[in-house]
Amino acid sequence: MRKRSHLDSLDQEIRDHIEAETQANLDRGMKQNEARRAAFCKFGNVSRIREDTYAVWHVIWLEQLLQDIRYGARTFRRNPGFAAVIFLTLALAIGMNTAVFSVVEAVLFRPLAYPSAGRLVWLASYDVDYESDHDNLVNRADYSTWKDQSHSFESIAAYGNQDLALMYKGQPSQERVVSITGGFWSLTGAQAALGRLFPEGEPHAIVLSHELFQRRFNGDPHILGQSVNINGFPFTITGVLPKSFEFLLPQQYSGAGERRIDAYIAFPKSAMRLPMSDSNSWKAIVQEFGPIPDYVCVVARLRSGISLATARSEMDSIRGRIVQGHDAYEHQFDNFQRWRMKMLKEKLAGGARPALMVLLAAVGFVLLIAGANIANLLLARATTRRREIAVRAAMGAGRTRVIRQFLTEGVLLALAGGAAGLLLAHGAIVVMIRDLPHALPRLAQTRIDGPILLLTAAVSCFTGILFGLPPAVMLWHNNLQDTLKVSIHTSTGSGGHIRTREILVAIELALAVVLLTGAGLMVKGFRRMTAAPPGFDPSSILTLSVSLAGAQYGTWAAQQAYIQTLLARLQAFPGVEAAGIDSYTLHTNVKVEGLSPHSAATASFVGIRAVSAGYLRVMGVPLLPQYGVGHWPSDRQMLDDVLVNESFARSLSLNGESVVGRHISGSFVTGTIIGVVADFKYSQLDAEPMPEIYTSYELAPVTTRMLVNVFVRTSGSREPDARTIEEIVANIDRTQPVYNVQTLEQALAGSVAPRRFNLFLLGTFAGTALLLAIIGIYGVIAYSVALRTQEIGIRMALGASRAQVLGMVIVKGLCLAAAGILLGTSAALGLTRLMVSLLYDVKATDPTTFVSVALLLVITALLACLEPALRAALIDPMIALRHE
Repeated sequence: MRKRSHLDSLDQEIRDHIEAETQANLDRGMKQNEARRAAFCKFGNVSRIREDTYAVWHVIWLEQLLQDIRYGARTFRRNPGFAAVIFLTLALAIGMNTAVFSVVEAVLFRPLAYPSAGRLVWLASYDVDYESDHDNLVNRADYSTWKDQSHSFESIAAYGNQDLALMYKGQPSQERVVSITGGFWSLTGAQAALGRLFPEGEPHAIVLSHELFQRRFNGDPHILGQSVNINGFPFTITGVLPKSFEFLLPQQYSGAGERRIDAYIAFPKSAMRLPMSDSNSWKAIVQEFGPIPDYVCVVARLRSGISLATARSEMDSIRGRIVQGHDAYEHQFDNFQRWRMKMLKEKLAGGARPALMVLLAAVGFVLLIAGANIANLLLARATTRRREIAVRAAMGAGRTRVIRQFLTEGVLLALAGGAAGLLLAHGAIVVMIRDLPHALPRLAQTRIDGPILLLTAAVSCFTGILFGLPPAVMLWHNNLQDTLKVSIHTSTGSGGHIRTREILVAIELALAVVLLTGAGLMVKGFRRMTAAPPGFDPSSILTLSVSLAGAQYGTWAAQQAYIQTLLARLQAFPGVEAAGIDSYTLHTNVKVEGLSPHSAATASFVGIRAVSAGYLRVMGVPLLPQYGVGHWPSDRQMLDDVLVNESFARSLSLNGESVVGRHISGSFVTGTIIGVVADFKYSQLDAEPMPEIYTSYELAPVTTRMLVNVFVRTSGSREPDARTIEEIVANIDRTQPVYNVQTLEQALAGSVAPRRFNLFLLGTFAGTALLLAIIGIYGVIAYSVALRTQEIGIRMALGASRAQVLGMVIVKGLCLAAAGILLGTSAALGLTRLMVSLLYDVKATDPTTFVSVALLLVITALLACLEPALRAALIDPMIALRHE
């Protein structure tokens, strides 16, 4: 009301001023109309003076912004189809960006939920012959020396996880249990939700995770003080951790991070300083305290003010003193041992950082493509609004006000699309966490929080300005008088506007080429990764695991009896073609004897697989006759003879000589080679096959409980009956839990979850980019045909055939596509080199992929041009000549 009152008073003053000037002109002898016109000319632009005066009283820019928002909303309501296309495009693009931003923030940037997490470091030893960033384990005695002699750390803790059998009320289950040293609780900031946390070294005490507490004990608080059996040893429940506590540290062994930690027990103090060579004392400690990991993982917190470089220098000195104190037996391993230290957050991110950076760039490209597409739509719409804008400018609206109107409309659309994108991103994150929980470290912590909301709002505003600017700039250069004189279709600016739109579409196509090339390289690598030798069908192979635990399996004879019973029962079950086990993989050097002088008879570093005779028959891999005629052994024959894989045979460089019949010898195996089998992948799809020897599980140097991985092949094409086979194995001994029941195909798919995650997202981005690029080409060609309707009519009236018109339009579209493809291919040649770590057995410059992507873009561009071209060819010349 106050605003209305001020405006009414201002209008009354303006009217009074004009009336007074008009009366003065009448007194000077002017006619009525002439006197009033002269008064208006002398006063000036009424609307501009009205706005300038009102601006002195109020915050005019806010008033004008609200006017622009209301006007933009009315405009979109009048064109719901146009607004819907832009809204959906923005929702998709911004939603993709928000989802990827959230994942990147959770995996790479969010601090760990531990005290002073920014000072936590990871320390590890590794074997130079078998270097892996996953399997970094530390000698227990080395850890004790580090703890005693280091001064750079505020606290240091060791831990080791194992999969152990938990027996409660006669029901077994396999749980992941961590043995910890005293500094673990303070380093992670853990507090008990129920009961207490055991102190360092307290024997036979166990603390449960909240998830295990609910799953196995039904959340009953009275279980505190009760006893459970862990691998046959009694442990007393002392406490339960809160639901909010998460074990975020690296776990032992590749793929170990695929399960949550279920319980915590104490590392016996007497075991920490025991030399690795003292096996008798080790067995005595295990018999007293229960299961203990052979090696440990180590995490420490730097002292405040101590740099990583300073701590590394100190640890190098300690490592040198440790090596000097080794005896002759230990010295033989020192040349193969190294150690590393890095920030814990960097360790947890692992190989995810380059993949996420590639995905972040890819989703940014999708946003740019969407912005270019929307800018094209707004350019077309701006052409139809030129007369409206010219009229507004003639009535007093300045160019800045008009441009601000376009930018306001762009930001308004972008914010609406951003809000919808948040909903899409939330849904995508829920699906990713549910279906691919182990694809990335800390993926389960992904959420849309305050920083992500602010980032999404900023991206939305930036996008709105980005696609709102081109039409605004186009109108800046308009000649308003010419615009008011001519019609829309004969506007002199149309050619320039078409060129601007063509440039935007070429950029879209170039970005699409980059994304499609990256996705194509990953698809090709994934196909090679999943390729299997003839006969190897992982979908028809069931795999499960049994960990023989408890006093009844303390001897090798008892373990062997269990395995023989297991194999006999499985092989007797109807529908089972073959059954076998795989128990251990050891790595050592071996020599092959009896080779000719020109053959490579040097020692090789190989994997020794301890399996049953039926294992390779379950896998269905063939014997390869090119390396010598071999045969399948029996279990008894495998005590003296071995099989090798193709990688082992190729490593010998025999130059056509037979491998079969050669004698091998090494630390854990001796025997005669009786056959060569094809390479196959049994645990990790993206691991390169390494030389392997298959020997009897009865010869494995078993020092602790035996882990038995069971493999069963069923007849026919149907999947194995997992429930029945699991029950057969469980009935052998109900105290031994059966776990990891799945087909080998499922197990292998899980081993490459990160690659599948990256491939899925990049493929989705590339497909979206291709769709947007097709829409962009179609829009430009269709708009060009609409503007050239009269020209096409004249051409046809002068003798041009419909085929010539069709060719003219298609050639224009293909030229546009060729420019984008050429630009995109040049960019892809440089950018795909940044994703080498994501590829498998494929070069970043693979010519087949580049050519395929180019052909795909040409075909899609042709299809996008076809409908506008046919429409142009079917134009009636008489109607076109009258087109206005």
